[in-house]
Amino acid sequence: MSERGRRLVLDYECLYSMPTGVHEVHVWWDSTLNNWLVGKRVDISEFQDVGGLIEPGLMEMIKHPNIVDVRAVASVLGYPQPMHVVEILMPFFERGSITDALERGETFAPTKALRIVQAALQGLTEMHERHGILHRDIKSPNLFLTGDADLVKIGDLGVAGAMDASGATSAVQVAHMYSPPEIMVGPRITRAADLYSLGLVLLELLAGKFDYASYTRTEVVDALQQGLPPLRERDRRLPVWVCRRLRQLISKAAHPDPTQRFANARDMSSALAAIKIADWSEADANVWQAPHLRRDEHWRVTAIPAKAGGVELTMFRRKSASWRRVGEAALVPTVDHPQARAYFETANKRAVN
Repeated sequence: MSERGRRLVLDYECLYSMPTGVHEVHVWWDSTLNNWLVGKRVDISEFQDVGGLIEPGLMEMIKHPNIVDVRAVASVLGYPQPMHVVEILMPFFERGSITDALERGETFAPTKALRIVQAALQGLTEMHERHGILHRDIKSPNLFLTGDADLVKIGDLGVAGAMDASGATSAVQVAHMYSPPEIMVGPRITRAADLYSLGLVLLELLAGKFDYASYTRTEVVDALQQGLPPLRERDRRLPVWVCRRLRQLISKAAHPDPTQRFANARDMSSALAAIKIADWSEADANVWQAPHLRRDEHWRVTAIPAKAGGVELTMFRRKSASWRRVGEAALVPTVDHPQARAYFETANKRAVN
């Protein structure tokens, strides 16, 4: 049936469709309020066998600075039974999602990456603790950049599920590289599922976008049906400058065993708030530098191949015009070696204290 033949209950004008994900996504024009909306079309009959879907009315009740407002949930006519298709209408954010930004080639400084995830954790705390629901589909494409002080908003509540008294809800057939390994094998999932996915979002913000094109849906589904994490090891590698405590936090949040993760979003947020990391970036090939968090100075680490093999790491500080060497150089087997990470740990402490 044509797009015009499937009339929404609400009277909006469809400006265009967006080719993204497995569901239809449209940009709508609200002529009454003179603004754009985004509508995601979902066949909720796909999820009726697992139960726990929240009522559309609850979606519209959730109001929080770090959660996208659901403006309306409209039934879409013209689909054959037993399909029950609804369109979830939300504000349109011009910057798009984290994934949109990464695809445009944008990068995120470490301190901004942490603030973005802190904001998302505030949104999850609201959903989990106040409304008793799990998102069940946290991923970079569902985290929207607003351009304001709130930094990010969690969107797409189409498969959110109500938790029972034990804090669990049904697992769902949601398959993507951010999915926790228990999402399909369940049978029940907890707050830890959303925190796992957000841990991988933090990893991506720090390390750069995942190799989306190399993942097929079949491969992802096969891994999840075996209760395995779908994200490959090479996409789990963090830059050498990531400090030890941040590595530990990501490892805990994205642990394959949900019982080994953070108990709730508040605990993860508290742990994240205690981490200090400088805004390291790769200034040149094998050269990393960062401004000091508080003082007017910069720090740099260089990696030069050693004549006898391995890599020589050297630390520098600049307070005025020139760089001055600080401390002893370190000979390490490779830049990915634990000894190299230990050297950067020292550099990061100097850049934040």
